[in-house]
Amino acid sequence: MQAHTLTVGARQFRLRTSSDVTALAAALTIAVQQGGGMVSLPVVGDVSVEVLVSPGVSVVLETYEVDPRAVLEPVVSSPWVAIDDLEY
Repeated sequence: MQAHTLTVGARQFRLRTSSDVTALAAALTIAVQQGGGMVSLPVVGDVSVEVLVSPGVSVVLETYEVDPRAVLEPVVSSPWVAIDDLEY
């Protein structure tokens, strides 16, 4: 089973396992080629996220293998948060 993480600038987003990463990569590429644009992200949780992608913004799409036997899928009431979402 594959899991996907997208980093835009310094912000990291965990994507749904059912995400079409090929279509997402194409949408990100088109946004950069057009000089910038909003791209909707299929993130985990009940939240809608759109990011402004433009030339010069670092975008990293990571795909890694996860052992399906090691994955527990509890019902999550809030989305996964990035470390920069935490307040100290």
